[in-house]
This record gives sequence, structure tokens and C-alpha cells, in this order.
Amino acid sequence: MQKKKRFYAFILVLGLLAGLGAWLLKISTPFGLGLTDDAISYIAAARALLAGKGFTRIWLASGQKPITHWPPLFSALIAFPSFILNIDPYRGARIVNILIYGLNTALLAWLGWRMTRSYLAGIFLGLLSLSNGILLRMNAYALSEPLYITFTLFVFLTFARYLEREKKGWLVLAGFLTGLAYLTRYVGLSILATLLVAIIILRPTWKKRFVALSIYLLGALPPILLWMGRNKLLSGKTTNRVMAWHPVTAQNILRGINATTQFLIPVEGWWDRLQEVPYFFTSLILLIIAGLFFWVMKKSLRAFLKPDSERPEAISLIVGIYILGYLGSLLFSLSFFDGSTPLNHRILTPLYLSLLILLPSIGMWVWRKENMYARIALLIAAIFILLTSTITQVKTLRVLREDAQRFASWRWRENAVMDAISELPKEMPLYTNQPPAVYFWADHPAFILPGSDEEILQINAEIAKRNAAFAFFPHGLFEYEEGQIPLLIEGLSIIENTDLDTLYGGQP
Repeated sequence: MQKKKRFYAFILVLGLLAGLGAWLLKISTPFGLGLTDDAISYIAAARALLAGKGFTRIWLASGQKPITHWPPLFSALIAFPSFILNIDPYRGARIVNILIYGLNTALLAWLGWRMTRSYLAGIFLGLLSLSNGILLRMNAYALSEPLYITFTLFVFLTFARYLEREKKGWLVLAGFLTGLAYLTRYVGLSILATLLVAIIILRPTWKKRFVALSIYLLGALPPILLWMGRNKLLSGKTTNRVMAWHPVTAQNILRGINATTQFLIPVEGWWDRLQEVPYFFTSLILLIIAGLFFWVMKKSLRAFLKPDSERPEAISLIVGIYILGYLGSLLFSLSFFDGSTPLNHRILTPLYLSLLILLPSIGMWVWRKENMYARIALLIAAIFILLTSTITQVKTLRVLREDAQRFASWRWRENAVMDAISELPKEMPLYTNQPPAVYFWADHPAFILPGSDEEILQINAEIAKRNAAFAFFPHGLFEYEEGQIPLLIEGLSIIENTDLDTLYGGQP
């Protein structure tokens, strides 16, 4: 009876953590979710779905081409509350992210308890995720990463449930959720690879391994292959990326190291001081990766070579394999498919969550040593980590509440150039270095700047005849050739300008 009461109390705490997470993101985004070019594209794709135009690029004036560069599930999900409540997908995305942030908090706490069988460890993991400023920032954007994390956590939990009960339904469900993760982000293939490896390691015989692999793939492959087939039919490629060798640059690796250490050392002043120590951050990351690799190899080999011995705790091992697999998939993708992807907080967020998940497991390993001094040190470390993380979270919350981020900020909301664009005839061709933002704030699909000087001169002539216009945003995210801008604006008149942005038209 006492055991049941503690369990029900834990369930109540999970609900409170979920509610706290939802409330925290709600008060962090009073002006709406942050917007990047990808976020606007997700929202525009949702609008296209609601308008019956399919999963297409309606923000570009070059034609409503099918989208293959990213999968559809996040856009489809934010379209759902928009359809039910008759609101714009931008507002629908905020509702979805608020609910997801609360759900992920509860899932992390549940995962922490399942790993350690300690309610306190689970609650600590939930609170630690809530107090992390980088994770809050990521959820404060209209991006697909939070939804991808939801499916990742569910896959871990359902696969662990399968290992406990050995019921095939749980394995099929884990596979289907893996497919949904892929339909959210293509890097969901790293989850597929993780569970394929985990099945081989954790199943005791080759017969059981092949059966489990078949059942898992039965759930995972249909959504993956259907979407790949759709893309192949429409564009000739499965993911709109061409395979070519371009090794990861040292600059991008250093960027990823700096981003990860900012997550590990959230106090800005401490991070700045440690940055002055030569090779400190690089050594720290290499030490973590090496330690994780040897720990995973040790547990994996023991489970594989001695299947009749006591089975290792599955969730922490799966998470460890996933971290190595995700890193490998990133390096492979950067080297062969998309070398321009920056190793920033957005891309590395799944790694951050995975590292957090391992903390309670490490803590319980120390606690079970039954050494008084080790336990005191562990408690002090846990309180210290939680306090420092909470302090930085308060600062993050203050910044987020001041204004929405990036393209949702006041600079774009109250932009005279956007107002002038919205007054242009809808049929007038518009060229810009920032099509998504122009579409979102001025409701005017635009053309991306072409690559050759000859095409630029043709556009200049077209604008000079007052048959088109050009909007230039120096701090836009889309790349453009610096020398092309003087060619493009030569002889044109200014329709509207701010301190930074300018709308050009033909001579009066």
C-alpha cells in the first residue's frame, strides 16, 4: 500500500512538472514563438496544407514546388490546432510547443525513474531540464526539434518496455515511433540505427535477434519508405540532397565544441574564463566522448558475449549508443550531404538531452556505493548543478520575455519596408535575399536572387521598367554575393527604407 501511494504521488509530481513546463514556455513567449527561416517555412507549409495546396513552398514566387528538403510531420501537427480553432499556424505552433515542452519534461522525469527506480532521481532530471536555458530557448522557436525529442523519448521508453515484458506489440510501437521521428527530422535514422544495434546487443540468441529486428523494422520502415518514395517520385531524390564529399571544417567542429560546453557550463562568466585556458574545451569534449565510448563498449560487449548473465540497465545503454550514433550521423551528413549545416544549439539539442538523461544513472551508481562521503558529495553536486542552472534560466526567461526572437522581433514586426511590400500589387514580382520573412510579414511570395551577374542585370532592367521590385535586408540569413547588390540597385529609386532595410523600385 505504501509503495502504491509513493507511485501515485510521483505521478502527481509528473503532472505538476508538465504543468510547470507548459506555464514556463507560455510566459516566455508573450509575443509569440521565435522565427528563423526554417521556422517560417514550417508555418508556410502548414498554411499550404490548410489551403489544400499540399506540402509545397508557397512562400516562393517561383512556383508551388513540393517540399522534400525536410519531412512533413511538424507542419501537419501545427496545422491541426489551426484547423480546429480556426487560427493561423503560427499561433498553432505556440500551442503545440507549449504542450510538447510540458510533455517532454514529464517524459524525462519518467525516464529518470525507469532507469534508476528512484523517484527523486526522476524528479531531479525533470527539474534539471526545466532549469536549462538552452533547452527553453530551443522550445521557444517554431522548430521541429522539440517534437523530434518527444518521439525519441517515447522510443526509448517503449523499447525498454519491450525488453521488460518481451511483448512484440511494444517493439512494433517502438518501430512506428521511430518512423514518426524520421517524419519529423531526417536525422531520425540515427534512432533506427541505435535500436538495430541495441537489439543485436541485448537479445540473447541470433534467432531472437533476427525475429526482433524483423518486428522492429515492420513498424519503422513503412512511414520511412513511403516518404522516401514520395520524394523520389516528385524530385528524383529521397531527401533533396546530393551526395558529395566535403569534409567537416575545423571551424564548424570548434563551433560545436563551444556550443556543447556552453550547455555543460551554463554560467556565462565561468565559460568565458575557461575559454581562455588553451584546449580546455576541446579536451573536455574529447574526454567525455572517449569515456562514453569505452563505457558503452564495455556494457555492450558484456551483454553480447554473456547473454545469460544479468542484463544491463537498458535505457542508459540505449541512450549511450544513441549519443555515439547521433554524432556519427552528423559527421556523415556534414561530410557527404550538407556541409553547410552549422553545429549549433539547434542541431545539438538531442545530444544535450541525452547527456542529461545519463546524469541520474551516474548519480545512482555513486549512491549505491553506500559511501557516506560520496553520497554527501553527490548531494552537494546535485544541488549546485540545479542552482547554477536555475540562475541562468532566470536570465534566459528575462531575455525571452522582452521580445520574440529573430524574425518575430519588433524589428521585423514593425518594419516600414514590410509595410511597403504589403502594399505592392500581389502580381508584381519581388526579389529579395530573405523570402521567408517577406512572405511571413508582408504576405508576398518572392524570388531568391539568382547567381549570375547577367541574370542580376536582367532583373535590374525589369525593376527599372517598374515591372518588379527588390527588397534588401543586409542582415538576412540567405547568402548573396556582395558584388551583386550594387549591380542590382544601380539607377533604381528607393520606395521605402529604414536604418537597415530598403525597398527598391523603378525610376519615377
